[in-house]
Parts: sequence; C-alpha cells; structure tokens
Amino acid sequence: MKYTKVAGIRVSGMSLGTVQLGMDYGIANAGGKPDLAQSFSMVASALDGGVTSLDTARAYGDAEEVLGAFLKEYTGERPFVTTKVPRFDLDNDVQIEKHIVDSVETSLEKLGVSKVNCVMLHHPANLYKQGDIIAKYMESLVHRGYTDLIGASVYTGEEVEQMLRYPVYTATQVPMSVFDQRMLASGTLAALEQRGIATFVRSVFLQGLFFLDPDSLTDPQLLKHAKQQIQQLRAFAEDESMSVAELAIAFIRDLPGVTSLVLGADTKEQVRANLAYFDVPPICEKTRRLMETAFANVNIPEIMRVLSRPKS
Repeated sequence: MKYTKVAGIRVSGMSLGTVQLGMDYGIANAGGKPDLAQSFSMVASALDGGVTSLDTARAYGDAEEVLGAFLKEYTGERPFVTTKVPRFDLDNDVQIEKHIVDSVETSLEKLGVSKVNCVMLHHPANLYKQGDIIAKYMESLVHRGYTDLIGASVYTGEEVEQMLRYPVYTATQVPMSVFDQRMLASGTLAALEQRGIATFVRSVFLQGLFFLDPDSLTDPQLLKHAKQQIQQLRAFAEDESMSVAELAIAFIRDLPGVTSLVLGADTKEQVRANLAYFDVPPICEKTRRLMETAFANVNIPEIMRVLSRPKS
C-alpha cells in the first residue's frame, strides 16, 4: 500500500468508501445495508489493514452516524476523514453561508469530531452558479478550523476545469476506471497533478459492474454497452494472470496524480479482499496500452443511467 502526505497526514492508497454503511448501494450488492456490528467490523478491518482514509457524506443515509459511533470507541490513530456538503440551490449569500456551515457542523456532530480533514461540495452544479461566493464560504470552513482542505466531487473534466478556477480548492473526487478513462485521455488527471490537487478516485469497479457475469446480463443497455467490454476485461485479466478486480485496481492505482482509490464494500471479507488487491504488481505497459485503446469509447453515460436506477 502506498501512502501520500496530504495536509500533513499519511493518506493510504485505498480509502474506505462508506456509502454502503448508510444505504443500499451497488448493482452487485445483494445483501443490502449491513447492521451496526457488521459496519464496525468492516471499518476496523480497513484500518487494521493499513487504510488511513475514510470517505463519507451527508447524502449517504446514516453513514456519518455509523462512523461517529465507531470512532467514539476507536483508540487507534485518527484516520483522514472526508465528508461532503449536499447539493443546494440558493440565491441569497446569507442562506448559502448558513447552508454550508450548518451542513458541516451537522456532519461534525454526527461524526463526533471537532474537525474533519476534507470537505467537498457533493454536486458540481454548485461550482457554477455563484461559484465565487460558494468558494469564499467553503474557504471559511478552513478558517473556522472545521477542515484542512476543501474541494469538490465532480463527474467530468469540464467540472474539474471549473473547480480549478478557484485556488482555494485543493482536493477533488473523480470517477475513473478501466472503462471510464475520460480524465486520463483529456489530460485532466495530469492537470490535477500539476496543481498539486489531492485526487481521490471513485467508481473503480463501476459500482460492481465488473463482477457481473456478462452472459447473465438482461438489461438491454448493459447488453449493448457492457457485455462485450466485460468479456474483454476478463480476457485482459487472464493475460496478466490477475483477477478482474486486481487488474481494475492496478490500472488506476499506478496512474501519476492519483492520491487514493475510494472503495466501498458490503462485508469485512470484501474489505480484506480489496486490501489485497493493492499488493499486486503493475500491469505490463503493453497490456496497459491495449486496454487504453480497447476501452477508449465505452459509453459511460448510458451505463451510468442503468447503474443509477433505484433498486426495485
């Protein structure tokens, strides 16, 4: 496991994503939300395995409360904690400041801490409308001692460019995977590295899509946009003598500019498996280049429309 110093704290190459602790999440998750004991076991397994970074948000159901209950009992080294301000649509400066500050104070209360290490805007739309005002009030969180870093969770390279207009933002969370190489191909990841932005990568497994049996897919859009790609991914993994998960991790893990990969899990066994993936050797350059070409045009928006559907 590699570690990167962020705000004076060692941030592990894997961050534990906690959305599964607060709500049902993921196309491959058949077990649903874990109970409190299971959640505690998952977080403990991550921290015991060398993870020093936890990712959460107000929008993740009761994930902040679960983490707060865990941290209240935890006696080890304090992890790097990231949380996020929920989306808002406000015009009044006073209301905007109140929403941002109240949101973070609520998160601190739920987490049972006086300070987190990073606060991000959860929706990139808030980078655009009244971006200057919002950046000012986000920066005020640092001055209040509520956080070390502020940033934004984004989806596209254009949204990263918008964030970079405001020097106060020094952290981001972006989607990237073997199938979703837009940040890499556009030069966005290189731009983030050049600016020294702490870059957390989510959706490395596309919410578990990589683990589905391509021959068992029934959704028309997944049949059209993912079946062949999953089959190709399995073939590349076999060529590298890796599992699909190991290949997916290694592909993103070794990209210059990546600080940490945010991985969720449904069980403590999955947490431990995720940790083991970070010990695999690098992918050979020939395979990496072949993968960049093979998955250059995957229709991520169509796939995400399927993955974003509420569970029935």
